[in-house]
Amino acid sequence: MSILPSTKVVILAAFTGLVAGAAWSTAAADDQPNVVLIVSDYMGYRDTEPYGATDVRTPSIAQLANDGVMFSNFYAAAPVCGPARAALYSGRYPASIGFESNIRTEADGLDSAVPTLARWLSDTGYQTALFGKWHLGYRPEFSPRAHGYAEFLGHLHWTISYYSHVTDQGEPGLYRDGKIVQRDGYLTDILTDEAVGFIERNRDDPFFLTLAYNAALPPYQPPGLPASAWDDGWDVNAASREDVVRMIERMDDGIGRVLAKLDTLGLTENTLVIYLYDHGGRHLVDSTPLFHGFANLFEGGIRVPAIVRFPGRVPAGEVFAEPAISMDLTATILHAAGLDGEAAGLDGVDLMPALRGDGSLPDRQLYWQADLSVFGRQRAGRDGRFKYLEHGNTQFVFDLEADIGERHNLFAEHQPLLNRLRADLTRWQESTSSVGAE
Repeated sequence: MSILPSTKVVILAAFTGLVAGAAWSTAAADDQPNVVLIVSDYMGYRDTEPYGATDVRTPSIAQLANDGVMFSNFYAAAPVCGPARAALYSGRYPASIGFESNIRTEADGLDSAVPTLARWLSDTGYQTALFGKWHLGYRPEFSPRAHGYAEFLGHLHWTISYYSHVTDQGEPGLYRDGKIVQRDGYLTDILTDEAVGFIERNRDDPFFLTLAYNAALPPYQPPGLPASAWDDGWDVNAASREDVVRMIERMDDGIGRVLAKLDTLGLTENTLVIYLYDHGGRHLVDSTPLFHGFANLFEGGIRVPAIVRFPGRVPAGEVFAEPAISMDLTATILHAAGLDGEAAGLDGVDLMPALRGDGSLPDRQLYWQADLSVFGRQRAGRDGRFKYLEHGNTQFVFDLEADIGERHNLFAEHQPLLNRLRADLTRWQESTSSVGAE
């Protein structure tokens, strides 16, 4: 699943242009901000307090929302892990880089020819680290190190045990850089410990930290389990909502420790903190008021919480309602670091002017297409309040402002609109490198 050769040429040209402009871009920035990107996994839209949770306590995430801007119309670029993360790190639609499904074999992965946030920031003097889930390839050429992360401790697999750190196949799954390591402890806590230590070590240098928790992925193993239960939790039918709640709350504790470390070191004012999901979840999550979840292009699969905190640069305690997508965060981080994101040919836009109230986002449509060989025929586009969706052989048009739960199909009432949105979506697909790959 490495990217298409023709795509490599375009991406490498963009990368060259960005790096060439990096010297003047960063020279103009008197004080490069730190960046902390926190990603959680497989959760429901209403699984944190800022987004309405009543059975989960997430005071740290709530504090982020109080101190920053939370988004009410924010989207992942894909409804599954690999493509969603590839888009977030590269700033490109999954279709644009030929990465539209989760990795299936050792030969699959995000090619190092695709420039990514960590590479861009590393090349401009940032200290970089990723702690947690990668899931973008097993071989060295697909690894976090190949994409610019100087430090990595986490897992390459879709998930691992929180206690024994083995995969669902029973194989050791915790890596430091390219080597299997043995560590005692609850995985969420280990990742938090690594993040806090990295911040401490790099307090005097600009840093880019990606903290990719696997909460609330299976296995459903909350903290405090006896050793006799460390191999359990893989069967969702034997798990409970309470298991998920405790896993999320432990992650929130970890986020609180990271934020506290920034405060203690006096780094909060100069640190851009972003929190989001990679995509929606299913089964034991609470996706209210959205419909469906993981692996689907209904809102429950792709609309996700997102919070941006940047003291003095974005307002505090506000809600941003314009539709935005994960690649916008890529562009926002690059611009905050003094880099010219437009030179990289990103599919996202810098959100900062709109968040500050200096303007609105450009008039645009957002698009999605799922890997049809795995998840069935799915593609979607959003234009303002309206969303067009093909799911199997059924077409839908939804007014998301009036019907966020996608219960009322407006096909009969808005056929001209449907035809336009479908045609726009088809043109977008034809403009991407991997069109026809299904």
